[in-house]
Amino acid sequence: MLSRRLSIWPTLPLNVYFRESSSWLPYPLSDSGCRVFSRARHAIWNACRTLGLGSKDIVLVPAYHHGCEIEALLQAGVSIRYYEVTELLEPDPVSLQSLLTPNVRVLYIIHYLGFPQNAVRWRQWCDERNLLLFEDAAQAFLAEINNRPVGTFGHVGVFCLYKTYGVPDGGAVTMKAPPARPTAALQSGRWRVFKRHVNWVAERSGVIGSLHLGIKPMVKLLKKKNHNPHKEFELGDPFTPPSAMTMRLLSKLVDRTTAERRRENYRFLLDHHRHLVPRPFLSLPEGACPFAFPIESNNADDVLKKLRRFGIEGLLFWRNAHPSLPANDFPLSMAFRNRVFAVPVHQELTQSELYQIAEAVHLSTIQVKHKNQIARTK
Repeated sequence: MLSRRLSIWPTLPLNVYFRESSSWLPYPLSDSGCRVFSRARHAIWNACRTLGLGSKDIVLVPAYHHGCEIEALLQAGVSIRYYEVTELLEPDPVSLQSLLTPNVRVLYIIHYLGFPQNAVRWRQWCDERNLLLFEDAAQAFLAEINNRPVGTFGHVGVFCLYKTYGVPDGGAVTMKAPPARPTAALQSGRWRVFKRHVNWVAERSGVIGSLHLGIKPMVKLLKKKNHNPHKEFELGDPFTPPSAMTMRLLSKLVDRTTAERRRENYRFLLDHHRHLVPRPFLSLPEGACPFAFPIESNNADDVLKKLRRFGIEGLLFWRNAHPSLPANDFPLSMAFRNRVFAVPVHQELTQSELYQIAEAVHLSTIQVKHKNQIARTK
């Protein structure tokens, strides 16, 4: 059976070149204190250097993280200290208080999956202790708290443009005294643009989608021979600017309706699969801009394999913690890593594609559950 391929990453429509550039620029692009680099990790590194943070300065970071942000902090020369999150994926105030020493300078919070943390509370918490607040909004570009953009509450806000729009790259940072502009050689970004276009076609063509689904595992198998699970954390050149294609296309893609369309898609899947959603994401805040739709399962890998057969490229994101994390000391964060995966909700999805996702999730979870029941009776 031919299946359209649907991924959590936003695709790039073929007609983007014929669109008018938007006169509207969302935060932080509209802010004079914004600098755009190739990746958000570059933005983090430059923010630390601009603030003059060094090896004697400690940043409190969540045990539930991607890993690239941790590597960027370490490469910037600061020290880190991990804190555990709560069952709602919030910083644990008891844990934080126990970690405070005179050298702690920064609290680092992450707006997971585009769901805003209580940034007002944490800014007040930091102000009371004379700390800096870093807001990681890599998954929360366009998200708001009471009509105020996330990233405006902290001393530093970091964003990932390509997790919301189908551009090749783009990591933004905003702060009162911003870093210098990136100085490395400009890359074209054409290859990544081509791949985003292919993904858009694969979402609409069963033939291309099935071909893509068939080829990708073979590519992964070839890469696996020299697989380094921590390669994805590498900093790269922190002075790299966004690619030429990102700067050319971004103004043609930004749209005031993007966040609401993502919320509508999230609500659709929530209506179908609320029973599968982890607790932190059961209620959709008004200002959220969902990056993806989370599903919790004791058999996440098995469900993901089934989903692929229905054309859905789910993602068990953040499976591998940064190697500096003493994983056994943070069981709750590790449980999220092993049990929570995501399926698409991006703004390019059509209604029929949302139905495809909903049906695929239903069939995949049922089939895995049935298989496990049979295995237990043997």
